[in-house]
Amino acid sequence: MKLVLVHGGWQGGWAWDAVAGELRAAGHEVFAPTLRGLEDGPVDRAGVTLTTMVDDLVRQLAAFDRFVLVGHSGGGPVIQLVTERLAGRVERTVFVDAWVLLDGECINGVLPAELVSGVRALAEQSADNTIDLPPALWSASFMQDADAATADAVTARLVPTPFGWFTEPVRLSRFFTSGVPSSYVYLREDQAVPQSVYQAAAARLADPRIVSCAGSHEAMLTNPGELAAALLKATA
Repeated sequence: MKLVLVHGGWQGGWAWDAVAGELRAAGHEVFAPTLRGLEDGPVDRAGVTLTTMVDDLVRQLAAFDRFVLVGHSGGGPVIQLVTERLAGRVERTVFVDAWVLLDGECINGVLPAELVSGVRALAEQSADNTIDLPPALWSASFMQDADAATADAVTARLVPTPFGWFTEPVRLSRFFTSGVPSSYVYLREDQAVPQSVYQAAAARLADPRIVSCAGSHEAMLTNPGELAAALLKATA
């Protein structure tokens, strides 16, 4: 099986390294790209939108035949849009505590209002319409189950995230009728948003295979072995 692992905000494909190692050890091929605008270093992130990210990812997948798409958090709408374009090559979509949008919605439209206002304020403070998340907020809300050394190592790698990822409405005419099967993986200790937000997202999928896994929102960094096992259950 070939799996494409799509990360969420403030990080890159590196967030999946430990999970990818587990999946490769189980005999699977894994590709964990970094989305456009989330690269390391002094990158021009101004004007990057969800479409920018999807266009670049579709280009990276040009040589791939059949594959499973896994999207975490904000990676959910990314894999929806990739499936919209490449449905004939996608074997399954797997959402890991990820947003599932309807046609015309944006990520901010499904998030709690106080979270939206907070990230909007951070974007407005930036020079390039990006969100630079405070490390303490990241550690407390996204990976509260990490030890101090792990949290410090991760927060040192975080990058500003283009606000266009959150604000651009998706255009979906085929995703929900494509016939591509789906799965949803719940992370049981996730504190990033209320669990009801994830439940509402999963309810938008047609008969998804439901799997649960111990861990925070960043379980790929704090509990990679169990998350890899959950992904194998979700794709079996």
